[in-house]
Amino acid sequence: MRRTITAAVIILARVIYSAYWFYLAPALPIIGTEFRISRALLGLVPFMFIVGAASFQIPAGIIASHLGNARTAGIGLLTMAVTGLLVPFSVNFYEVLILRLIAGVGAALFFSTGAAILSTAYPERVGTLLGIYNAAFGLGSGIGLAWGVTYTLLGWRLSTLLLSIVGIPVALVVLLIQGGYMRRLRISFSRDAIMIGVATSGFWGAYYAAGSLLPTYAVSRGLPLYTSSLLTSIMLFSSIFGGLSGRIIDVIKSRVLLIVVLTIVGTVPLISIPTLNIIAIIIAGGLMGFTNELALTAAYTLAARHENPALSLATLNALNMIIGMWLSVIFTETMVISYSLPWILMIIISLALLPLLKLVRVT
Repeated sequence: MRRTITAAVIILARVIYSAYWFYLAPALPIIGTEFRISRALLGLVPFMFIVGAASFQIPAGIIASHLGNARTAGIGLLTMAVTGLLVPFSVNFYEVLILRLIAGVGAALFFSTGAAILSTAYPERVGTLLGIYNAAFGLGSGIGLAWGVTYTLLGWRLSTLLLSIVGIPVALVVLLIQGGYMRRLRISFSRDAIMIGVATSGFWGAYYAAGSLLPTYAVSRGLPLYTSSLLTSIMLFSSIFGGLSGRIIDVIKSRVLLIVVLTIVGTVPLISIPTLNIIAIIIAGGLMGFTNELALTAAYTLAARHENPALSLATLNALNMIIGMWLSVIFTETMVISYSLPWILMIIISLALLPLLKLVRVT
């Protein structure tokens, strides 16, 4: 019973955590106008968040080895909520960037520790539980993007403030679920986690860039903000079904092959987005959301086999971010040159790194 309550709390916290990843994406065009920032520089907002998250992934795993997974995760979510409360009071673009950098550090503290709590609580159902964990990310991300609809009604500052308040009580509850998940673990790194992290970083980066910057891209092409936000949220909501399909990972023979196939299916349709055909965007976004979540769940399941799952997952996620975060910068820089080039580059980079999966030891 206790592990069920623990899992439920972590899943709820994961939803809130995920909303804090994307809730500023619909506001970027407004922030750019308000602070007189060019479209090319708006990519720095998601970029700074990933810099914070990527740089602190491995330190977060080490901290969790001493403080415990629950305490580390609770501190991480609380950090994200508090920085979100401060963003609406920013007086210039640079303050927004600094706060998103700190929020990224909070994200690093939560991700691997939350996943490690689930994998430790349910070792016999790792794929299923991590699938639900990732489905919660899709739900929260979709909520964060759909929250952009309120920006036209309440303004981005008040809307951001209201969503940020929600995370504080949830973070405090996470801090209380220490239970039996605080054992100290040996600090050791997984070679497989490194290979998987690099191999999947392109697909991770493509998904993050699309989720963060599709609203900006669509608005620059003439679509209304509320339409572009809803289209992007479809991509993130579809990832819920990818996560809920995690049971497949527990029974499938080759998880490496599954990751390869899902990456191809998820990225190639992106080439249709520059047409601005609504149906094409929905199909491409839906496929990417589903396949990305299931592929990453398979990757997390492989990494969680290590003796220190929190540190192994942190290593994988750090590499995803350190390499993948550059796609957000590349996206906005190339968007001003060509409306097709960003999507072409995301496809190429995602596929080019997959051969590294051959180096993963299959057991």
